[in-house]
Amino acid sequence: MEAFALILLALCVVLGFSLIFFTTFGTLVILAGACFFALATDFLILRFSDIIIILSLYLLGEISEYVFVMIGAKKFGASNWAMVGALAGGILGALFGAVFFGVGIIAGTFLGIFFGAFFAELIVKKDSYQSIKAGLGGVIGRMGSIIVKLMIAVCMAGIILIRILKV
Repeated sequence: MEAFALILLALCVVLGFSLIFFTTFGTLVILAGACFFALATDFLILRFSDIIIILSLYLLGEISEYVFVMIGAKKFGASNWAMVGALAGGILGALFGAVFFGVGIIAGTFLGIFFGAFFAELIVKKDSYQSIKAGLGGVIGRMGSIIVKLMIAVCMAGIILIRILKV
């Protein structure tokens, strides 16, 4: 059972890293793999306290995901409505990108963030130049969130690896 749990954990970590680029669920997959491994090994390798730390890192990553998109849009002068539009557009873009394989999740997310912020800003301020800036700010914020989530995933994987190598 332990070998199976270890293989599944390794797959979850690899899959989690790749999903960070596509969706917001990458760190969740790493967390799920760590929880399964801890349960399968009776918390002898990964302790309950390790799972709490990994869970905290996951939550930090999810919060940073939204904060970075909003900060990116705000830095480029977006209104609050444009920030909401960027978040909603990113979610909708990812969903539509997943359904329409020609677009893809990554492109759908970035296009959704851009157009969500763009149209919300255009409705509020009626300024196309400012709307473009708001959309670009949201996209730049998303790129920043990917970098932060990758760093968080490295920390999660590091905790897991340290515990496995200690045994």
